[in-house]
Amino acid sequence: MQDIINVFISHPTPYNKQQTVFLSLIDAELRKHGLNPINLGKNNWNFRSPLKPIKEIMDTCAAAIVIGLERHHSYIGYEKEFSKKSKEITHKYSSSPWIQIEAGMAYQAGLPILILKEEKVFGEGILDPQISDSFVFSFEIKQMQKQIAPELSEMILSWVIHIKQKG
Repeated sequence: MQDIINVFISHPTPYNKQQTVFLSLIDAELRKHGLNPINLGKNNWNFRSPLKPIKEIMDTCAAAIVIGLERHHSYIGYEKEFSKKSKEITHKYSSSPWIQIEAGMAYQAGLPILILKEEKVFGEGILDPQISDSFVFSFEIKQMQKQIAPELSEMILSWVIHIKQKG
């Protein structure tokens, strides 16, 4: 019998059926490999010290998975507004800022990190494949409503092997 390995899973709270289904598929895929995805959840939240319970949970984990799902959609916005480098941006999708914080905490803890980004989500911070230390796997959520794409399954398996070799 293999030991269950805790992995921290960071993602925005799902707000639609596609996100809920995708996260369920990811959960099942991780569990298939003997991983136990855990996160802060609503029961552990501490408004006075929000980072402390995250750190406590991460201390029990061997790795972290960060999933950039859409949380915000800005129809029009301006980058560097009122400057010579001002740029109008339309239809910018972004994720929760908490995934950036939790990814940074996982990095500081030395955890192997797997980064998944919904294709339409703007790649900034940890989700930017140009600057991220880790490979950023981009996916189309509509295509993963019945099963995980084979290339994502392979990515997860590679990450699992790395975690188990490290542990």
